[in-house]
Amino acid sequence: MSSAGGIALTRKNIFTQSWPIMLANAAAPIVGLVDTFVIGRYSTTTALAGIGLGAVIYAIAYWGFGFLRMSTAGLAAQSDGAKDEGGVQAHLARAVPLGFFIGLLIFAAQIPLVAGAFKIFTGTPDVESAAATYIGARLWGLPATLASIALMGWFVGISRSGLALKMQIILNLINIILSPIFVIQLGWGLWGVGIASAIAEWGGLVAGLYLAYTAIKTRGGFRREALSKSALLNTAALRKLGITNSNIFIRTMCLTLGFSFFGNAAAAEGVVFLAGYHILMQFITMVALVLDAFAHTAEAVTGAAYGAKNKARFDRAIRLTTEFSAAFAILIGALIFFGGPYFIAMLSKDPEVISSATRYLPYCALAPIVGFAAWQLDGIFIGTTHTREMRNAGIAAVVIYITAHHVLTPKFDKDGIWLAFLTYYIARAVTLCLYVPKIRKHMDDENGY
Repeated sequence: MSSAGGIALTRKNIFTQSWPIMLANAAAPIVGLVDTFVIGRYSTTTALAGIGLGAVIYAIAYWGFGFLRMSTAGLAAQSDGAKDEGGVQAHLARAVPLGFFIGLLIFAAQIPLVAGAFKIFTGTPDVESAAATYIGARLWGLPATLASIALMGWFVGISRSGLALKMQIILNLINIILSPIFVIQLGWGLWGVGIASAIAEWGGLVAGLYLAYTAIKTRGGFRREALSKSALLNTAALRKLGITNSNIFIRTMCLTLGFSFFGNAAAAEGVVFLAGYHILMQFITMVALVLDAFAHTAEAVTGAAYGAKNKARFDRAIRLTTEFSAAFAILIGALIFFGGPYFIAMLSKDPEVISSATRYLPYCALAPIVGFAAWQLDGIFIGTTHTREMRNAGIAAVVIYITAHHVLTPKFDKDGIWLAFLTYYIARAVTLCLYVPKIRKHMDDENGY
């Protein structure tokens, strides 16, 4: 792997770059899986439903600020492709403190924010109380979480995905050790799993910062100009960062709205359906993050090609990463369909919840097959920082999804909820595809997007 300019575009190198991201991404929802397992086995169905509702609300903060990872990955990749080491380091120095500061603001304003969330996301009083307990504990780790998101984006952008994997391994080891202790031995319940996850996020951030320090040393050491006031406050760089972040933020909020709408529709169907939905969403989250490995690799390699203004490299980067994404989508879909019933039984002991989750498992298995194109296209647009198109496509896709929900649900009841959700994946891919030709046309534009 080269220290600058991106990796060589061979299938071997694409997979070498992707598999650590795949494992790191797959490790990310292990926090939720551990929480679900511990509460599902050692607490009540109401507590399990509370985690489901709490996770939907917490995801607004987590995914809503996903632009911290996306913009950092795309901008760092472009600087790497242009062999601008000072720019690479400056992107890191801007992004991590920004994520930390946003996390602190949300933590400080959590009381009105959480109260407002429960006016939008419905649930029984017991479920809402359980969700509030879980969210309150998780928010202690939010500053570290958002700073870590930016840090992982930087690792991806400079094609050092192995460091992102190490960071996630440390985070999950801490959570796996602490959650059972806090819940089973100390009896802290939902607060216990939440605070264990928060502590793990801080541990992951500390590890990630050390790994970033070692990466910079291997790339030739710190560049004074990258950390100077003039570099960090460069007007053109800040303007591009602001435009990129604001567009991705709007697009991400549309995406969050779509998933939150899905979660709210599940909550309206009762505790059993909600608990079953939460189990299936653990599978879909895992699938998305595994397939996102190739999208993240696309961010790095298309971003580097875009920064180098190399159209042939850009086209090859798209083709190779998409080939891998399609193949893994089919493989994972089959794994969910045939292995899903066994995992569902592991995550819950309630017969009604198991029955509900198994009933809708086939829709869950179709998600990677109909959705891989949406994830892959996201990577291309992020890497090239064509975020205006992402924003527009995101708005259109969520409108199509909500319309489909209101059309299909009256006809197919709970099946309609899932059919509309699958339609959402298709809409995301189609709306982005319409903009792909514009990326190559703008490759000679020095200002980019």
